[in-house]
Amino acid sequence: MSGRDNQTLQQVIESAIAEASAHIRQLERAHERLAPYFPLTQESLHVLPEDQVPILDQFIYRFMKLQDSMAGRLLPALDAYLRADDSPRPFLDILSHLEQLGAIPSEHEWQFFRALRNNLAHDYPESSAQTVETLNTLYERWDELRSIFDTASSYFRSRRR
Repeated sequence: MSGRDNQTLQQVIESAIAEASAHIRQLERAHERLAPYFPLTQESLHVLPEDQVPILDQFIYRFMKLQDSMAGRLLPALDAYLRADDSPRPFLDILSHLEQLGAIPSEHEWQFFRALRNNLAHDYPESSAQTVETLNTLYERWDELRSIFDTASSYFRSRRR
């Protein structure tokens, strides 16, 4: 172990799991409240009831925070913990390693959600068709991201030393 010890990595992972769980709870609530409005169209997005706009914003925000939290903290710390080495590695190597171990279902699935996140981060008025498509895809499939989180956290808990 080059920097952080095993116990410190466990604490980082536990903290990242708690953070991601909070994002997931809010995502679930927003998902449920938005059900009557999905699937969206360009027209329905522009006339979304005013009281639903903050809920849609919450859904997008929490999705992005969940993605960022997992990419920035949970998955790198889990990889370092499992390798017993916290030296920096490219994120694609981390994903590949975690997939090989079964700690995440699929590197490609992760990358799919990263692409959705990036589409939402670069939301331009002239690309409302892409935004609607991205939101509909996210709304329909966000539980697959939750599954990635569930798999990673279960894997960690089953191997905690």
